[in-house]
Amino acid sequence: DRPLMLAATWRGHELIDVSGHPLATFSPTDNTLDMAGGTPITVVHTAGAMRWEVSGTAAGETYTVRTHGFGVRTLTARCGSRSYQLERTGRMSKKRTVTNAAGAVIAETAPRGLQDLVVTPTAAAAGVPLADIVFLSWALTLIDTPARQTMI
Repeated sequence: DRPLMLAATWRGHELIDVSGHPLATFSPTDNTLDMAGGTPITVVHTAGAMRWEVSGTAAGETYTVRTHGFGVRTLTARCGSRSYQLERTGRMSKKRTVTNAAGAVIAETAPRGLQDLVVTPTAAAAGVPLADIVFLSWALTLIDTPARQTMI
């Protein structure tokens, strides 16, 4: 599982790298995130008045991103045994930092246009499985991009 080292953008159902090649694809027909050479992650999305969550499974690992308390400013995530925090950078901002359990920022995300989400990894992303960043960033498209937003 190779790490994401350069910026990529979720455009429609594809995570596209800077050279225009797809790194991952979401299939709405079977609700899977597919990565070249990787095990597909089957995803489920739940949104309600008091709860927002995206969960997934792949090869015996469980993935989750969920609200933490009231509001959507801080989301908590687990990818297998790895923990992350996805926090908006300001009160009115939809940009986020993705931080690992050691407190290192592994990526930053920012919506672009109505449904695209730019994912910019940091040097700390070198030790993070690509599947984690794909799953986490896909979940963020559902909460931080206006055309896909499922909860305000």
